[in-house]
Amino acid sequence: MMIPIAKRNDGPLAGEVLPFPDPEAFWIEESRNGNSSAFNHLVLRWEKPVYNLTRRMLGRPEEAAEATQEIFLSAFRSIRTFNGKARFSTWLFRIAINRCLSLLARRPSDRHYSLEEELPSGQRVSDQLVSGSFEGELLRRDEERRAVRAMRALPPEQRLVLELKFFQEMTFAEIAEVLSLPESSVKTRLYAGLQSLQERLGRNGIGEGAGHE
Repeated sequence: MMIPIAKRNDGPLAGEVLPFPDPEAFWIEESRNGNSSAFNHLVLRWEKPVYNLTRRMLGRPEEAAEATQEIFLSAFRSIRTFNGKARFSTWLFRIAINRCLSLLARRPSDRHYSLEEELPSGQRVSDQLVSGSFEGELLRRDEERRAVRAMRALPPEQRLVLELKFFQEMTFAEIAEVLSLPESSVKTRLYAGLQSLQERLGRNGIGEGAGHE
């Protein structure tokens, strides 16, 4: 089943007046009622963040593109189970993460990751979230691409926390909600991931910047 993508210049559904102050809430409600056109607006809103997550987690552009389509298809099929207790993005990222972990689990455990693998162009770590000694170096152009490539060699649970913190710009509380973990566990995985990156890239000294919201 293919979910048709709405045109980017589409407004509300054929001139409808939105009954919700938040357009996304309207698209969600309509999608829960089986309206695929409404769901396409959600796809347009979230396809780039979801693809970027799958691209960095899986490493292969074609596999990431296919996984992204599968994620949205799964979301469309299960949208009626979304009860609004969590944010839609939290619910969607859980589906995306589960799909990535499923695909990674099928790979040979001895797969080697190269620091020379291609990255999607234009990917930057947020200046607002990383500062200090080692974390700050992740922002420098000559180090950033190698750092993101090196992330692919980390265990998936560490890579996920780094992805959600530095690329999706989530707080520890938001990450904990997405991963259904205590915040303390999120922080432990983050620091372990940064330590592993430090060792892999041969840098010294991890500052305290990553611990801030």
